Amino acid sequence: MTFMTETTPFNLWLPTRIIFRRGAIETIGQLASKHGRKALVITGRTFARKYGYDAKIRQILEDSGLTCSFFSDVEPNPTYTTIRKAMEVASKVQPDVIVAFGGGSVIDAAKALNVVYTLGGSIEDYVYPKTVDERLTPLIAIPTTHGTGSEVTKYSVLVDETNKMKIAVSGDGIYPDYAVLDPLVLNYLPRDQSASTGLDALSHAIEAYFSRRSNPYSDLLALEAAGIIFRYLPCAVTGLFECREKVFYASMLAGIAINYSGTNLGHGLGYALTVELGLPHGLANAMILPGAARFYEGILPAKSETFYLKTGVARPPGGLEEAIQRLKASVGAPLKLRDLGVTREQLEHYVKEGLRYQRNLANAPLDVSESIVRSIFEAVY
Repeated sequence: MTFMTETTPFNLWLPTRIIFRRGAIETIGQLASKHGRKALVITGRTFARKYGYDAKIRQILEDSGLTCSFFSDVEPNPTYTTIRKAMEVASKVQPDVIVAFGGGSVIDAAKALNVVYTLGGSIEDYVYPKTVDERLTPLIAIPTTHGTGSEVTKYSVLVDETNKMKIAVSGDGIYPDYAVLDPLVLNYLPRDQSASTGLDALSHAIEAYFSRRSNPYSDLLALEAAGIIFRYLPCAVTGLFECREKVFYASMLAGIAINYSGTNLGHGLGYALTVELGLPHGLANAMILPGAARFYEGILPAKSETFYLKTGVARPPGGLEEAIQRLKASVGAPLKLRDLGVTREQLEHYVKEGLRYQRNLANAPLDVSESIVRSIFEAVY
C-alpha cells in the first residue's frame, strides 16, 4: 500500500508553563519572586476589587518579598489609549514582573503593555503584520473566565479607536511565561459572562479545526475542547462548579490550538459586531459561527464527519449550524442578528466592515469573497 498524501507539516512550541489546579493562585508569589522584587498587577475595573482578589494578590506577592503596584483600569475590548495609560504607570514602577488577573481583555492589555514596556516605542509600532519575537519582561497570566484562552496564546487583540477596528499584536514573544489557572475564581463568574466566554472558547475550537492552517496537533486539541464545551457549557452557565472547571480546561486547549491554526470567519466577521454594537467578544463570534459552519461542512464533509465522531456531538438535521444554535439557545444567547436590533438594511455595512479583517479571513478553508461574507450575514440575520 502506498500513501502519497503528506500529513500537514507543523512546528510546535509552547513556552508557557501551565499550572492548572484549585488554589493555583497561591503559587504566584513563588513564581514572581524568581524574576525580581517589583511587580505590576494589571486588572479590570471591578472584579478583582469586588471579590477581594486585589488584596489577596497583593498579600501573596508581598509575602514573597515583592513590592506591588496596580493598574486597574482595563475595560472590555481594551484600546490603544488604555495601553498608553498603563505604560505611564509601568514607566514609574519599572516592574521586574507583570501579573495579569482578569478575563481576556485584561490579559491582552497586559501582553500589549509588556511589548511597549520592554521594547519601547508605542503599541502602534507592533501591530500585525509585524511580529514580536523578542523576549519580554516575565508575565504571569491568571484568567478569571472560561473563554478566551489568552493565558496560553501569542496574541493580544486591541481596539484601534481611530480606525474603529480590532487589531492584533502577535508573535512568539507575546506568550505569557506562566498561565495560572485556578478554577475557584470561576465561582464569581456571572451567568451572562459564563455563556459569552464559553461560546468564545467554542469559536476558537471550531475555527481552529476548520482552518486551512490546522494540523493534527491543533485538531486534537480543538476536537477535545469542542466536545467538552458542547457537553458542559449548559451546566457551567447554571453555576455548577464542576462544569465550569471542565469548560475552563477546554478554553485553555482551544487557546493553544489557535496558536497554530489562527481564527477565521467567526472572529473576522464577529469583530465588526463588537466594534459597532459593543457586543461581548464571545457573543459576537457566536452570532457568526452558525453561518460559518454551513460553509465548513459544505466544503469539508470528511472532516465534518470526524468532528461528530470525535466530539460525541449528535448530528442534527441542520448539521453543525443547528447544533451550535441549540447550544446557544440552551445558554440563553441570542440566535439571530435581528434579535439584537440589527436591521436588514445594516447588513451591507457589516459585510464591508467584516471584509477588513483579512488577517482572520485568510485562515478560512475557502477563499472568502464578498458574496460569501454577505451570505453568512444573511444566514445569521
